[in-house]
Amino acid sequence: MIGCLGGLGRSISKWMVKRGARKFVFVGRTGTDRKPAHQLVEDLEAEGADITVIRGDVGVLADVQRAVAAIKGPIGGVIQAAMGLNEALWTTMSVDYWHTGIDPKLIGSWNLYNALEGRTDDLDFFLMTSSVSGSVGTATEGNYCAANYFLDIFARFLRSKGLPGISIGLGMISEVGYLHENPEIEALLLRKGIQAINEDELLQIIDITICNKDSTPYDTMASCHVLTGLEPLGLKNLQKAGFSGTNPTLNDPRASVLAAVLDSDSDRDLKNGSGMPAELAAALENGNEELSILEAIVQLIVKRFSNLVLQQVDKIDPAKALSTFGMDSMLAAEFRTWFYQAFKVDVPFLTLLSQETTLHSLGGLVHAVVTESQN
Repeated sequence: MIGCLGGLGRSISKWMVKRGARKFVFVGRTGTDRKPAHQLVEDLEAEGADITVIRGDVGVLADVQRAVAAIKGPIGGVIQAAMGLNEALWTTMSVDYWHTGIDPKLIGSWNLYNALEGRTDDLDFFLMTSSVSGSVGTATEGNYCAANYFLDIFARFLRSKGLPGISIGLGMISEVGYLHENPEIEALLLRKGIQAINEDELLQIIDITICNKDSTPYDTMASCHVLTGLEPLGLKNLQKAGFSGTNPTLNDPRASVLAAVLDSDSDRDLKNGSGMPAELAAALENGNEELSILEAIVQLIVKRFSNLVLQQVDKIDPAKALSTFGMDSMLAAEFRTWFYQAFKVDVPFLTLLSQETTLHSLGGLVHAVVTESQN
């Protein structure tokens, strides 16, 4: 049990005891120093479980080998739930930040695979907790996204070696885990309309995933990866509240079935054949009055910003500084991506975080670029 002494791991461990598991070996860098980890061990032992805690780092092969050596008898399953987060835009991400996100999942999974050599005959599952971000990406978490995508592919590698590898791409877990403990990131996902999964649903997904041995004739490895978090119900709720509820992921052809569930064209008019927002293209076609073009740009920006911060359009004053609406690095990263998708304008990250920047000034910046490209 790697990375299972806190958050999701606590929930999974208790569920496994209810399902009959009685022998656990946990690996964690801080052991039982933290109160929740200590309490978990006491709770599991009170249920009759035999618990061994190895203080170690899954990224260090010797620590993993020590944990495997501590297991007496057959090994029934592995839960690889190690993670590390340090957020930054890719262009400013340090090497240390990169390794914080990559090493626990990439190096850690390889270490587990190598340390288990010769002891996999009784292995029922090798479950890795991945993330929806490994499939759709997050602007300030390139390291974390890459690490999760590795897990999704590593599950296929394990299957090719005859091991029961599987990766679950988790969306937002509403009651336990990292996102629950970091409400600002949870709020970001809610603004994207990502449907939350509660603790009971999480355990049901894990149960079904571990038990499912089916495959398809089109891709015999398809069952190696279960993806959650893209359910369009959250987007529908945003639309009912008066927001457009856009999610660029649903424009991907792979998400066509999910996108068909939505009865809104909210993202469909983002671009027309010219690669320009339809509303702006119409303003340019109707004349060369610069004021009308600028107004069209500002209106588009205000509309998008209202969805970003979940405030009604009529409550957004384009002359107010973005900082007054709670602009932070995560919002800025998402807003910056939209500017490039919609206008092909690369707005500097620091401009979006500046105390002087307003939606109107951003409109002027885009206006200058768009009108120059039309000349």
